[in-house]
Amino acid sequence: MQLTTTNEKYIVLALDMLYQSVLILWGVIMASLSSSDPVDVAQFFEAVGAGVVVFDINESNALRLVCANQIYLDMYGIDGGFEAGCSIHDFLPRNVQKYYRQQFEQCCEYNDTVDCERPVEIGGKSRWYRVRMVPVFSEDKKRITRVFTTNADVTHEKVLEEELGVVRSRLEAIVDSTYDAIVSINTEQKIKTFNQAAEELFGYDREEVIGKSIDMLLPKPARARHAGQIEKFGTSPVKSRPMESRVEVAGLRSDDTTFPAEVAIAKINVHGETEFTAVIRDISIQVRLMEELKQRATTDPLTGLSNRRHLVEVAEMEIERCERYNHPLSFLLLDIDDFKSINDSYGHAVGDEVLKQLGAVLKKYSRKLDLPARWGGEEFCLLIPETSTESALKLCGRLLEDIRGVHANIPELKDRIVTASIGLAGYHTGDVDVDKFVHRADEAMYEAKHSGKNKVCLAP
Repeated sequence: MQLTTTNEKYIVLALDMLYQSVLILWGVIMASLSSSDPVDVAQFFEAVGAGVVVFDINESNALRLVCANQIYLDMYGIDGGFEAGCSIHDFLPRNVQKYYRQQFEQCCEYNDTVDCERPVEIGGKSRWYRVRMVPVFSEDKKRITRVFTTNADVTHEKVLEEELGVVRSRLEAIVDSTYDAIVSINTEQKIKTFNQAAEELFGYDREEVIGKSIDMLLPKPARARHAGQIEKFGTSPVKSRPMESRVEVAGLRSDDTTFPAEVAIAKINVHGETEFTAVIRDISIQVRLMEELKQRATTDPLTGLSNRRHLVEVAEMEIERCERYNHPLSFLLLDIDDFKSINDSYGHAVGDEVLKQLGAVLKKYSRKLDLPARWGGEEFCLLIPETSTESALKLCGRLLEDIRGVHANIPELKDRIVTASIGLAGYHTGDVDVDKFVHRADEAMYEAKHSGKNKVCLAP
């Protein structure tokens, strides 16, 4: 991951401005620097806002002092009294001589200006100086006759740079150690940041994604919509959107599998350009738990049918539709005949198997819009929208026939036939109470039981 700071840019600009002023002076004096009198050159450079030293170069490439301004002397802790023409060995500390010789050799090798930054121990304190050495050539351009050297104290900038480096390293460590995936993109939707958690979540190494389009992390149907959302957010006055205000989105892994995610997004200005940073959290476990909780809240665990509460909720909505559009609606309530004797004779495990088999029969005869449910105990029901009582009555006959064959799937029952009694009620206009609707079917069911069982009775 790479982090950038505006302060780094300002440091570079400040140093460049300092040297731009020196460059202007170079243009003025370069034409005569190779032959100017040391006193004249020294007086001229006293006005320069940087440490300046000029050396003559003899035939054996030895450096001899021409002049140095006071700023330069102060920078290196040099007392006055050195005269023009003295050797560099008499003028400068040994460690500084070494640096100057190395830089001068580079000037000779490239025949051009050489810049470098170097640490210097002055008076027991460490300083950082930025040194620019400019060669001055003879009239025939065949050899260097003098070198003009400027020195700027960049200790403060170096300290600041080191501090920024520490901050950058600390931020990188924080971003990489966070549990959530962090991905940032620019206005062109190219990936700029991809932390370790993002690598683990999406299955890519950061080298594979940096500079690539964010589309590679999105399912195809979501890409066009995402681009529009980012563009809209970029022009919005809102700076961030937390996870709780974001709709659920999906991410795409490297193996083409998708996962549900929560995303918090923020935008920042980096060097005049907007960058978008997203914190992405995989919520697969939460979604699965919510689905399980929803299923538990609406489903009977033994038979897999809807439970009583869910059926009542759906029945209320269906009754409302009937009231509005005058559509037919039928409801049957079913009770297994003599179920207690099955439990007593064969055990509760067999009784549970009977309940499961009866639930399977209800599912078999249910359409997509129908809702089979376990009402409680050995009672079951079926909500049948868009169906008249005449059609539902025929369905009840087929149900009773299949229920009588349930014992064939339960070896323990042998020849014990399972039967049921069914009460059927049709919706009446104005009867908007679910309890009354169910009560009419319940009364019809008890009539079926009391009149012989294994039959269906229609509520009046």
